[in-house]
Amino acid sequence: MNNGIDLDDLPGAQARARAGRRALVKPKPVLQGRIHRPEIRRIPNLPEAWGEPSRIATFFRSCAEYLVVALKFTLLLSLGAATVVGIIFGGYLLLEAVVTWAFDAAVGLLEWLLSGIQFLAKSAIEFVIALLVGAVEFIFAAIAWVVGSIINAIIDLFVFLVESIIGLIAGILTFIFDAIVSIIGFILEILLGLLIIVAIACLVSLLSPILFPLALLYFVYISIF
Repeated sequence: MNNGIDLDDLPGAQARARAGRRALVKPKPVLQGRIHRPEIRRIPNLPEAWGEPSRIATFFRSCAEYLVVALKFTLLLSLGAATVVGIIFGGYLLLEAVVTWAFDAAVGLLEWLLSGIQFLAKSAIEFVIALLVGAVEFIFAAIAWVVGSIINAIIDLFVFLVESIIGLIAGILTFIFDAIVSIIGFILEILLGLLIIVAIACLVSLLSPILFPLALLYFVYISIF
């Protein structure tokens, strides 16, 4: 279709001529849109500057781009600085916590070692004192046991002698008393026997008038029956 437009005047014609058949150059969308508009379709020798923005718009766009880049750089710099400050502050707090923990641990370990050494020294001193006291108590207990054994032996010997003497005296006195009692009892028995004999003799003499006939009758009865 011939619309009166020279292809060499279109955007990208010179680039296509320089590039040859190696590559295709895509025209700018703004200029392409302007070319396909009906009101300018038959205008020959369309300048390429019509599809480009003005210098003021380009300046403000560049300023806006630079401002956006500066804001991005400032934001990134602020974030980086905040990150670095946070890392430094966190590292400082972490280092302070580690140093404090290490110092507290060292102090606690030192106190534990000192308390352990103090406890061991106290235990050793108490053990030595208890050993000395036990040895002294054992010596005094041994001496007291020996002295007590000697005293008990002396007391037992004295008690044995006293009991032996008392037993001997008591035996002698008991023997004498028993002998006297036996003699007195023997004499009393003899006297009692004599008294019984005398009483029987008196009784027989008194009852002889009755007893002799009874005795004769008894002998006769026995002899008969």
